[in-house]
Amino acid sequence: MLAAAAAGSVRVAILGTGRMARAAVDAASAQAGVVVTALVGPQAPDWDTDLAWCAHLDELPDTPELLIDFSLPRGTETAAAWCRERGVPLLSGVTGLPDAVRAGLGQAAERIPVLWSPNLSLGVNLLADLAARAAAVLDAATPVLIEDIHHQWKKDAPSGTALMLGSVVTAGGDGDGRAIEYQSRREGEVIGEHTVTFRMAGEEISLVHRAGDRSIYALGALRAGRWLVAQPAGLYSASDWLAGR
Repeated sequence: MLAAAAAGSVRVAILGTGRMARAAVDAASAQAGVVVTALVGPQAPDWDTDLAWCAHLDELPDTPELLIDFSLPRGTETAAAWCRERGVPLLSGVTGLPDAVRAGLGQAAERIPVLWSPNLSLGVNLLADLAARAAAVLDAATPVLIEDIHHQWKKDAPSGTALMLGSVVTAGGDGDGRAIEYQSRREGEVIGEHTVTFRMAGEEISLVHRAGDRSIYALGALRAGRWLVAQPAGLYSASDWLAGR
């Protein structure tokens, strides 16, 4: 069954049928201006839903106005090519992308708006902004520890968000090559916790973000997606979206 879109709403298909896809569907039900029309993935959703489900993008009953990608790197690669060919904006929150897939997103961005971010939580991106500001103020020799804790099934370590935080710390210090140590833990059902610690002589500063619900990522993706469909072709980040809020 294809969900009906209210006038002015962005019709969204979601690539992925796991936890994040479910969170996005739930968030969309309470988010004005966005309607999920279909789910795509090799496995059917394991929850009750009336949404259309397709095993492959080519089987979608209708071309969406936006594709949100919560799959795996191989799915992201397919999504980039499919969206580029059909002119569909693409938002991806998949982490652990190899260079070839990142290059594919760049190629797609030559024709469509593409936003890739390992984390679309407003709080995480505020954490990144604060970490970049701290790095710009502190001496380049200040060691930095970035810790991430996630549920036991998360495979990539450090997490994509931890690596994003490392990149903004480096950029915030004008690419000064400061020493960054990463530590990752995988345990239980932890949704996500990230800490950036600056270890100065005789004192430390720690910036922490704790996620209590996956809905923060899903809601951020939907809001960023609404922003993205109004943008020209190009490769965007979460900071671009936040700057345009």
